[in-house]
Amino acid sequence: MRYAVAPRLTRERGGDAAAHAARCLAPFLALTALGMAISLRAADVLQGGLAANRSPVISRAPSTSRYGYSYAPSFSTDMLRSATSGTTCHSMRTTGTIIGDVRERLMTKKSKLSPEVLVERHVHPSWIKRAPLKVAIIGSGNWGSAIATVIGQNTLKYPVFKDTTTMWVFEEEYEGRNLTSIINDDHVNAKYLPGVELPHSVRAESSLIEAARDADILVFVTPHQFVRSICERLKGIIKPDAVAVSLIKGFEVVGGPQHCEPDTEKVAAAGGAEACKEMKTEIRLISEVVNDILNIPCAALSGANIAHDIAHRQFSESTIGCESHEDTGVLQLLFDVPYFKIGMVKDVEGVQIYGSLKNIVALGAGFVDGLGLDSNTKAAIIRMGVEEMRRFTKVFYPSVQRSTMWDSCGIADVITTCYGGRNRRCAEAFVRGGSVTWSELENTMLNGQKLQGVLTAAEVFDFLSANDYLELFPFFHQVHKICKREEPPESIVGAFASEDLRPSEIEWRGI
Repeated sequence: MRYAVAPRLTRERGGDAAAHAARCLAPFLALTALGMAISLRAADVLQGGLAANRSPVISRAPSTSRYGYSYAPSFSTDMLRSATSGTTCHSMRTTGTIIGDVRERLMTKKSKLSPEVLVERHVHPSWIKRAPLKVAIIGSGNWGSAIATVIGQNTLKYPVFKDTTTMWVFEEEYEGRNLTSIINDDHVNAKYLPGVELPHSVRAESSLIEAARDADILVFVTPHQFVRSICERLKGIIKPDAVAVSLIKGFEVVGGPQHCEPDTEKVAAAGGAEACKEMKTEIRLISEVVNDILNIPCAALSGANIAHDIAHRQFSESTIGCESHEDTGVLQLLFDVPYFKIGMVKDVEGVQIYGSLKNIVALGAGFVDGLGLDSNTKAAIIRMGVEEMRRFTKVFYPSVQRSTMWDSCGIADVITTCYGGRNRRCAEAFVRGGSVTWSELENTMLNGQKLQGVLTAAEVFDFLSANDYLELFPFFHQVHKICKREEPPESIVGAFASEDLRPSEIEWRGI
């Protein structure tokens, strides 16, 4: 009942009680409204809305954005002064007007700025001078087609981009027609993203060279094992001032005998077969592969992104890691739409590593689901996997920022993949299918697309074993052994359910 004291006093006793309540509550309400107004940058709306009630509480003073454009509002102290003076409730009524106006803004579109203003405000002048910019999508599978629905919207919306976006399609027949013809005529990728209309601005191109020619921004979205050969084909074709964005979740392992025999591109890059075998086994991130071969900077996009959900415009987030301050604005405008929000960080390494390793964690979660175990077990397995993701970055990539794990590319992506991703689904079917192979699951469940988690688990195992670090990553090791059928799926739990005490961080070589 104590929460009703102030209203009751106001009704019954009036006068001094009402004034006292107004003076007590008004400062807090004013501060709340001020903070909300600042976050929405709603100076103009509030100033106009309050002009009829009392003197303006918001004044606009010139200030400069990061690229020289004025937009930041300057707030006076009139709001607080009016809220804390006098003995009537007029201050509260004024504050109520503010709060109602801000609430209305929250429930409607928050930004009414035109695309031209957004380009001027966020895109670096060096990019504006080169406009209109050509965007090329390298890859057209499930994820490539889903991201094309986003990019196709934004290239039409923002004048800094060319209207037409080219998308390289590995030519194949589907139901008696070439896939490029289906996409260009019907505006749908009937094989890999059926039922979703692609923007008419997206043009399928069967020639990799023609799709990428004269592109200012290259969006790579292919299985990671094909990136090197694709880049080798593009060498000498790409504009020297182009930039790339990798949407690929995986990395390349080079060096050592197991990585030198079948891959001619890796052997050539290492200086021959013998030199390759003598190389120390190491990891190459996709951004590094692109940069090494094409000599252009490469950012990375990764997040809690199920392609089907994004294609059907369900709200989600993603993270772009980009080291160049000049490139952040144009890349954010290219990918950001109301239902697919983009956060920008400088940690290109962290975005890619977390995006790759989470697929191994998802396999473990799928094994648990296939065994019919409950939530406690699944949570424990996911926790072990996340811990080894963190440990991996701390040992091999100490420059990775801890905050990156808490963005969409980190823990959010782990959650999504462990409950709804293709790696989890295929791992569950692997357990329940008895003797089914991964290739069979790719054909039956993924329509022929490649499953990245199994390959990443093998590559991480090769890297860790070659560098004598397997003991620090028992979860990754166990997932790999189950994938190879060296141990039964039940070992995903049995390997850790022992009478031994759980090791502390101190025991992990201080890591």
